[in-house]
Amino acid sequence: MLDSIKLREARPEDLAEILEIYNDAVLNTAATFDLEPHTLEARREWFKGHDMHYPLITAEIHGNIAGYCCVSPYATKAGYSKTVELSVYVDTKYRRQGIATALVQEIIGRAKGLGYHAIVSSISSSNQESVALHRRLGFEFRGRLKDLGFKFGQWQDVSLYELLL
Repeated sequence: MLDSIKLREARPEDLAEILEIYNDAVLNTAATFDLEPHTLEARREWFKGHDMHYPLITAEIHGNIAGYCCVSPYATKAGYSKTVELSVYVDTKYRRQGIATALVQEIIGRAKGLGYHAIVSSISSSNQESVALHRRLGFEFRGRLKDLGFKFGQWQDVSLYELLL
């Protein structure tokens, strides 16, 4: 599968597939604490925030978007300008095939190239696949925030992982 993967910059025409992947995560996982699906217009606004300073990449397989990964500002205060937050989502049809690993490795390289110092990920503690991915790629556990998000009728802990570049 990975021999047919093409990692590239996301384009506006990818947004419908990106939206489908994200909304599946909204409805079926604790990977995001959004509770309602996003609209295409909301994804267009989100897309505008990703430029050469905050890359958004896709994994394309046979013309289909299999997943995407991006970095976003960690916080708005100037002292955090060298720290970014990572997001990665993979279509259910393509999970457990190394796509998330390829996407995150690529975004780490881009973040290094942009001069960032740290990448942070906030991961629902129930999302053990994401925890394992981050650990494999060198992210270190920095702490757990108890009962931080509420989804699917229960409180969810959020674990913080950091990669110093």
